[in-house]
Amino acid sequence: MSAPAESSGGPGQLLGRLAGKVTGRVVETVQPDIILQHVDVDALVDRIDINRLLAKVDANHLLDRIEVDRLIDRIDLEHLIDRIDMDRLIDQIDMDRLIDRIDMERLIDRIDLNRILTTVDLDTLLRDVDLEGLVQRSGVPDIVAQSTSRVAGSALDLARRQLAGLDAVLARVVDHLLRRDTPSQPSAPPLLLEEA
Repeated sequence: MSAPAESSGGPGQLLGRLAGKVTGRVVETVQPDIILQHVDVDALVDRIDINRLLAKVDANHLLDRIEVDRLIDRIDLEHLIDRIDMDRLIDQIDMDRLIDRIDMERLIDRIDLNRILTTVDLDTLLRDVDLEGLVQRSGVPDIVAQSTSRVAGSALDLARRQLAGLDAVLARVVDHLLRRDTPSQPSAPPLLLEEA
């Protein structure tokens, strides 16, 4: 009887073939749920070398398989925003650097002043303005007073010149009617001639 065992490769091979056939029958008949109930998942996970496993993963291939639009659709943005600490985020912003990067000309070009002005309530705005104080500080009353006095002075000078001219014309007419000799008449009133 030992001859058949030797021709088949020894007792180890015979047991291996027998175990393989038995294992195959067991796997076919046993339900996986029953086996999984007896598996210690935590112990199994503890035996896995994550770094070794990740070293075998092709990250580029994995990323190529991700559908970004579907991934974004699954993100609850409101929940995500609620979790952000805005004060902490703002504290990390360098405002001077941010302002330095702003193109003010371009920003001003994009502002629609007409639209902004249509939203301004001028009545409410002007109600709070001290117009009298504003006019006093602007110096407008002084300018008006100076202008008025200059205009009045100029008008008086003009009237005097006109009257002096009319006086000279009337004097010539009277001299002509009375046949007086014009050169013999004084060129100014006697008191003024004496002072000169």
